[in-house]
Amino acid sequence: MRAMYVSDVGDGLCMALRTSYGETIQIDCGSQQGSDVALNGLMKFYNHLSSPDIFMLSHFHLDHYNGLMLASSRGYFPMPWEIKEVYYPKIPKFREKEEFMLCLLTMNLRVFGNETGIMEYDFLKTISRITRGSFKYKPVSKGDVINIGGTTFEVLWPPPVIDEEGTLSVIRQAINDFNIAMEADEKIKELYQRVEKEGLFRAYFEQEQRSYSGERDNAGKLVNNEYKEKKLPDVVKKANDSLRKAANHLSLALFEYNGLLFLGDLEKSEIRKVVNYLESVGKKRFYVFVTPHHGTHWDNCLKKIDCIYSITSNGSKLHSHIKRGFKDISRMSFATYVNGDIVVPPFMPTRSHRFYPWWFYDDKY
Repeated sequence: MRAMYVSDVGDGLCMALRTSYGETIQIDCGSQQGSDVALNGLMKFYNHLSSPDIFMLSHFHLDHYNGLMLASSRGYFPMPWEIKEVYYPKIPKFREKEEFMLCLLTMNLRVFGNETGIMEYDFLKTISRITRGSFKYKPVSKGDVINIGGTTFEVLWPPPVIDEEGTLSVIRQAINDFNIAMEADEKIKELYQRVEKEGLFRAYFEQEQRSYSGERDNAGKLVNNEYKEKKLPDVVKKANDSLRKAANHLSLALFEYNGLLFLGDLEKSEIRKVVNYLESVGKKRFYVFVTPHHGTHWDNCLKKIDCIYSITSNGSKLHSHIKRGFKDISRMSFATYVNGDIVVPPFMPTRSHRFYPWWFYDDKY
């Protein structure tokens, strides 16, 4: 990794990596403070960098990619990007998968009123509007390896199959809360019936790597602006919060062999599994650790991790909820709410560089 950039977008994430061969990898572009905040953060990068070569999405929460959607709707970029590959987390297999996805996609329409509500489709269509030509895309699962010009990432989460009862109970609770909301809210009921009847979302569940060039434009008939509201009824808000929490369990996590650990928005149970796996393969020391869920998700197993930098992307809403433990496991700890835009310098692989502690080099080079 040549360098890493994290833009201050409030409670969201917009970060870019430069590989040793000069490729740019963009990870997320979104903010709870609004799509305009996310887009402004993105443009700070690309006033100085060329188009990203790769885009990675951590998970399908709009506050992680609404900046892209705004750019797409405005035709914002003076010159089209040239994204070659797109990666996002593959939805694992579990018994309630189809019902959960129906609930989640319907809620996206009810809350955001954007495009079709079909997360993968809307995301890929957004990318297609701001990039020149076709691009390859692939949903990824635990064990997949992504090679980008000398930089290798191993996917740590989500797994191909979910069978852990704790996670499944969270998903079932989210479905139950959605059903209660659907009984009380006619708009959700109508949208649910439309999404279920269309069935388009099923085509994106099991995709392997393929090329996207604007297919399935007929999905536009599900465009839904009439249901978008600034204030949701309490029963709908509760269901939306439950679905968002369940979706966190399916977030993308990965590590880069030269020192980046990225845990997306994982919940505590998944953090434990990921850290236990890393310990089993002898990976406990990292150059940069991007803290999970804007620094608010912590488990004591993370005390097994050592890093030079811990980086937290957060704003006024979540800053007071940052966990102290991230400072304890890192030599330097930064948060965008305090430090603004963050630039992590290239790693210097030499023992004579006094900034790094002795343990960072042991068994590493």
